[in-house]
Amino acid sequence: MKDDRTIATPLADRLLELRDEIGRLPDAEIRPLMEQELPRLAQQIRLRTFHLHHSEKRFRDVFDNSPDPCWLIEEGQFTDCNQAALAILGYARREDILQHPARLSPEYQPDGRSSFEKADEMMKRAFCEGVHRFEWEHRRADGSCFPAEVTLARIDLQGRDALYCIWRDITNRKQIEQQAFDLAYFDPLTHLPNRRLLHDRLEQAMATTERSGGHGALVYLDLDHFKVINDTRGHDIGDRLLVEMAGRLDAIVRKSDTVARMGGDEFVLLLQQLDPEAEAAVGQARRICEKVLAELARPCVLDDVPYQSSASLGIALFDGRTADASELLKRADQAMYQAKDAGRNAMRYFDPSIQAGISARAAFELELRVAQARDELVLHFQPQVDAGGRCLGVEALIRWNHPQRGMVPPLDFIPLAEDTGLIIGIGHWVLEQACNILGAWQNDPVMATLSMAVNVSARQFYQPGFVQDVRALLQASGIEPARLKMEITESMLLDNIEQAIATMDELRQLGVCFSLDDFGTGYSSLNYVKRLPIDQIKIDKSFVHDIHTDANDAVICRAVIAMGRSLGLSTLAEGVETPQQWDFLAREGCDAAQGYLYGRPMPLPAFSSWLRQRG
Repeated sequence: MKDDRTIATPLADRLLELRDEIGRLPDAEIRPLMEQELPRLAQQIRLRTFHLHHSEKRFRDVFDNSPDPCWLIEEGQFTDCNQAALAILGYARREDILQHPARLSPEYQPDGRSSFEKADEMMKRAFCEGVHRFEWEHRRADGSCFPAEVTLARIDLQGRDALYCIWRDITNRKQIEQQAFDLAYFDPLTHLPNRRLLHDRLEQAMATTERSGGHGALVYLDLDHFKVINDTRGHDIGDRLLVEMAGRLDAIVRKSDTVARMGGDEFVLLLQQLDPEAEAAVGQARRICEKVLAELARPCVLDDVPYQSSASLGIALFDGRTADASELLKRADQAMYQAKDAGRNAMRYFDPSIQAGISARAAFELELRVAQARDELVLHFQPQVDAGGRCLGVEALIRWNHPQRGMVPPLDFIPLAEDTGLIIGIGHWVLEQACNILGAWQNDPVMATLSMAVNVSARQFYQPGFVQDVRALLQASGIEPARLKMEITESMLLDNIEQAIATMDELRQLGVCFSLDDFGTGYSSLNYVKRLPIDQIKIDKSFVHDIHTDANDAVICRAVIAMGRSLGLSTLAEGVETPQQWDFLAREGCDAAQGYLYGRPMPLPAFSSWLRQRG
């Protein structure tokens, strides 16, 4: 629209020209000129004024009666709107919505940008470009939101720059677009990503691992004997079983992972953000797959009929430098068929070396599970002596006397026992053996005063009922509880210091003693050491070994001994191998030693002989 001044500008220019002409004419010529020009100019003004008013009325009619919501924007604010805008937003008065456009919108737009920030940018672009079209999320008076396509056009409003805004509700269009997207990228039965979307995500995951240096894993999964259920019970039951299995899979994996359906009874798990170390990544993938096997093996009840299912899993590890996505899928698929050939309800890795390692570990775990029942686990005992060389007690150390491998050291099987949970049963066996041996020693004058230290794992220590188990073992053996000393490490305490102290207090009430093992190798802090109900601190052998060649180790040993003395705790040095080491420690006030200088860990008969020979 143009105002009177804009339309009349040419007429005003003509009047100024006429004035200049009159100034140059003789008086006799002025009157004829005025009589000729002024009526014509007056008629032009009347005609232009009529057209102006007609144009304004036509604009107003179009604006007010448009079926699409329309707005006028001046200086970043809505200054007018039509009835359609009021109706679709659910407001009764124009005054309620004449404000900044962002105030009629959610705080953030679907693209994540602030509505205020995006609105200001869109208006600025419209002023610069003349016309600008974009999508916008609006909010109605009742709080519900809907998408709209907005068009902003720059206009001249009575001499002022303004924006003419018109928008259309595109909810239906968005729904159709979403439906098309879902059909293209999601499985219609399970609503899981389909093969196409999995392929895209796999390529992105491979690129990410290449940049980050981490690992991922692709797990190809096939339900065992699904065809039998589908053929005997019908496709409806088969489809419902697939939906149930899809839900279970989706509940197991992490948010960063993907579960996709490839078709039929085949699924794929894309596991991301695994450890940079290949061995650790294999372990993470294995643990997830073990959960998958266990979860899918749970019975599923459909129409009051229970169905027992299982799955075969093929695993292919990738780090971004592996083959492309299609080749990786083939590898995982190949590994899955190896799992089927192995008897189903199993997992297999594509990499032959990894699979060999997994198979060896599984065999080792199986052997460890039966070792206790076959009496292959034994205890060896290492003496602990005081400054005068008198034996105060022993530390019980577990060994595995394997029929083929020979004596297996603890470091080769204790981590496996910790990882699999077997440590709980093994730890109970060790405590039971220790209590029984201490009970037998009570009738031997040479052994009767000895204590026995037993290592307790974190999983065993935090097991519900641990205190009750210890109480029962003490009562069954009839030993003096103070002769049983539990060795705990700093790392296991830091996981839950308050619970650890509470459990230790309960055991102390039974009379059990505590020794803090490997002190100085973890997060040693006087703040928690002074709170722990411990009786002894063990100086780790790593500090003792170089005590004469490393000044720092000597300082640490001296400091630990002094700290123990100030807290009223005894100190015991591990790994003492030479007289020079023990001379230094004894001069500093260390109370006891344990190491090859006095004796290696030995079976019970050998320890008994060693003790009696010392008189």
